[in-house]
Amino acid sequence: MKNFIPIQKLTNRKHPRRGAMVVLLAAMMSLFIIGVIFTVDVAYMQLVRTEVRIAADASAKAGVETLLRTEDSNAAQLNATRILSLNKVAGISRTYNSGDIVMGKVKEDGSNGWQFHANQTPYNAMEVTLRLDDNANASVPLFFARYFGQNNYTPTHTSVAANLVHEIVLCIDRSHSMCFDLTGADYVYPPGTPTFPAGYISPPNPAGSRWAVLDVAIQAFVAKIQARSIEPDVGLITFGSDLTLGWGWWPYVGRHFNAVETDLTLGKNISQVNSKIAYRYGDIMMGGTNMSAGINASIAMLTASSTNSLAQKTIIMMSDGVWTAGTDPLIAAQTAADENITIHTVSFLSVANQGVMESIATITGGKSYSATDAAQLQAAFEELANALPIVLID
Repeated sequence: MKNFIPIQKLTNRKHPRRGAMVVLLAAMMSLFIIGVIFTVDVAYMQLVRTEVRIAADASAKAGVETLLRTEDSNAAQLNATRILSLNKVAGISRTYNSGDIVMGKVKEDGSNGWQFHANQTPYNAMEVTLRLDDNANASVPLFFARYFGQNNYTPTHTSVAANLVHEIVLCIDRSHSMCFDLTGADYVYPPGTPTFPAGYISPPNPAGSRWAVLDVAIQAFVAKIQARSIEPDVGLITFGSDLTLGWGWWPYVGRHFNAVETDLTLGKNISQVNSKIAYRYGDIMMGGTNMSAGINASIAMLTASSTNSLAQKTIIMMSDGVWTAGTDPLIAAQTAADENITIHTVSFLSVANQGVMESIATITGGKSYSATDAAQLQAAFEELANALPIVLID
């Protein structure tokens, strides 16, 4: 009889087990419901946030397109607002609060890349901020999170668009030193240069002259530009110095060389640049280095009445020598700066001209490159091509 357990005691032991299971199931169901609520609302919030970004991006792009087409900031803001209203968010047309559209300028800020500067002119960019904060735009009600104290979703997104119409003038030194070889010595010509007529009255050697090395670097520059989705306007100016050859320059006696020549007027000319550079192999190069003449001619090309006043204007200046003719090129550089024109300078081989070339770039907010061989010259032109902005969305 010691092993006998009353039926009532067995029954009482089962009741706590059934109660624990019910509690467990209830807890699991609560977690499941919370998970569903979380998943639905988070997915919806993600969808709304994407719609906000798309609407803001489209609005900013449309505004800048209007700005560059009409050069009217008021028209640009009106079109940005119109495009925003066409891109519904959470099924509702949206608008901007006062002050949510800001005109400005995108500029390169050193290692920080391209940055938007509010209210700086000439305008080439627009910053828009779309806010669903129950001011101009109602916030978005959530499905389930309201039961946990989170009623509405209030996303905000800022977009910056800068459709930079870019006008570039390649300002290239074609003084006689561009016929020299790469040793850096004066009047030393590459192998294969004719001895009669003497090297100093022969066209640049297509294999070992400085002009030939420049040709390869320009080809790399052109290839990089042509790979871009939007082609900039490009012009080409070459400079030397004013010179008329005397009797000692047979068979070119009396031949006159201008300090500046326009090889390509400003336009959609990137595909013609290489052929214009190559064309120079067919003629002699004479004269010194009148940098200011090249800069002033480039400025005149970029400020002609037919050009876009809102375009980003850039001169890429390359020289292998020192300033030997004309007025001080730093004065010309200051004129460029006053016209909001940036000059990037590339010095090839010559160490003596570094100070002047660096100062030209500094005055205008440009970059200065020093290339001591063919590889560095090509790398400089490739970097310049990669740095030219077209469309930015932040």
